[in-house]
Amino acid sequence: MHSLPTRAAAAALLLLASPARGAQALPPEVGASITFDEALGLAAHAPAVAGAEAAAADQRRIGESVSSVIANPTLNVQPGAARDPLDGQWRYLGETTLMQGWNLSGLPGDRKAAVRAEGDQLRAEARAAALSHRLAAAQAWMDLWAAQQSLADSLQEADLAREFSDRMARAAAAAAFTRAEAADAATYAAEAHVQALAAEGEVVDRGYQLAVAMGQQAEKSLAASGPLPSPPAPGRAAWPAILEAAGKLPSVVAHKLASDASRARDVENRSSRGWGLGTGVKGTRDYLGTWGAQAVVELSFPLFDRGEREAAPQAAAAARAEGEYQEARSVAATELARSLHEVEHTGEVLDAIEKELVPAAEANAKAREASMRAGETTVLEVLVARRVWAAARARRTRALATHAWAQVKVSMLLADMTPGGAK
Repeated sequence: MHSLPTRAAAAALLLLASPARGAQALPPEVGASITFDEALGLAAHAPAVAGAEAAAADQRRIGESVSSVIANPTLNVQPGAARDPLDGQWRYLGETTLMQGWNLSGLPGDRKAAVRAEGDQLRAEARAAALSHRLAAAQAWMDLWAAQQSLADSLQEADLAREFSDRMARAAAAAAFTRAEAADAATYAAEAHVQALAAEGEVVDRGYQLAVAMGQQAEKSLAASGPLPSPPAPGRAAWPAILEAAGKLPSVVAHKLASDASRARDVENRSSRGWGLGTGVKGTRDYLGTWGAQAVVELSFPLFDRGEREAAPQAAAAARAEGEYQEARSVAATELARSLHEVEHTGEVLDAIEKELVPAAEANAKAREASMRAGETTVLEVLVARRVWAAARARRTRALATHAWAQVKVSMLLADMTPGGAK
């Protein structure tokens, strides 16, 4: 049995230092660093978003050139020949008719309305795509930030644990501690090393996930740089108005406009089979060489075909889109309510971790170390307390990122709830 003074003297030399987070050591697979604002900017210009915006722009440019005249003029030429009964010779005769059709059922206006509705839908879908990419990039960036902070903490803990294990091995060799106690320290060092390796792998994986969320090609993993964003959250008094306006979110608006566009195409198809008028002029020449001119008027009326075949799938699509819109609006309000509560809940969790869990775990670890110095605590008890302290710091890092993500999510949704919002 080792004497108390001998163990206390050895313990005073073996105590682990408190981790002090310094510069991050990133794995070699990590390449360029990117700030939060840069990540959002790149996500907003991802190829899929750019394609959606280009589609809306092309549709608008071409749609603005749609003519109010619903049909092109037609020219009908009927050349022929006839034998003159007087001299028996073949002579030229023919007719030429130029016709222009007109719709009397409002098709020009209905067609332009359908074009506008389709353009509104495409623009809403482009805004929804941009918001979705920016939200995904924001969450991926914060996950990467948390992984990097955890890696820095894990590397420091691994260094301290390895140094402590080496000292314990030397102390055991000098008979100041038992071999079992040295083995406990070696096990703790091995666990800390494995944890650091796992943290390195997570950093690399999260870096690639960020590139994917931004729609960017990346040969090397990305790194997050800069501080966490912390936008202000709306107070509870503003929640009812926010939930009432959930239908203005781009994804919800896109469903509503999809229904409107289908109904507009339904009306357009029915109008295209409505009352029609054709006007024109016909020139004739008979075999005697006599020229003539006639006015031509024709009228078509919807007696049998009223465009039901073309309108039927559009009417069905409009009904389906209306149901999807109603569901999307309800889901959006629910998700927004959950997001608002998440800001409060994650803030409470973070506050409890920072003010209660981490200080308590730190105090316990230091108290165990002090008891070890006095010879009243085993090495294993100190190592267990160190594990609890390390786990508390890791939870604090994740809680910081989770709370920041909840704040940012609500802020980005509110910024994009009105037409012309952030893109």
